[in-house]
Amino acid sequence: MISIKGPAQASPASKANILPCHIKYTGPASSSRHLWNPLSRESQAEDGKPAVETHTAYFRGRKLAGTKLVVPDGYQGRVLTAPTQSQPPLTASQKRELLYQDDEQDDDNEEIEEIAQWTSTSSFSEIMVWGHETLVDGTQDGVVKGIEEWMGVSQILNGYDGKRS
Repeated sequence: MISIKGPAQASPASKANILPCHIKYTGPASSSRHLWNPLSRESQAEDGKPAVETHTAYFRGRKLAGTKLVVPDGYQGRVLTAPTQSQPPLTASQKRELLYQDDEQDDDNEEIEEIAQWTSTSSFSEIMVWGHETLVDGTQDGVVKGIEEWMGVSQILNGYDGKRS
């Protein structure tokens, strides 16, 4: 079982950004407004279309256009830190063996064994997905589709319609 351990104190809010490039660093970055200064503007409503908020930033001289994905009510966006590996990770055959053992054992008298404990370092309420010069197409982009599909599956698995039978 995987568990998530909350921080000892209230976790700070973060801004989650997914950039259309690969950076060989995963951690906080103290950036100045000179290097990273995203701008948000409300576009004018035209031909019956509602006004849309647009986001623009420049990263290393390249124009980026952002699409904001909001974490739905009842959900939390968390930045997690991987558990420290005191023992080597399980091989594929060891994982299979554990699964088969779990199926064969009686679950009534057994406690669930914790395999990994992740630590929450901060939280976020929205994710900004950036595209090169144009907005990311949610129907084609793997990140946006993955997040939206995961939210849909999660709502189906964890939700109910309120009707009682």
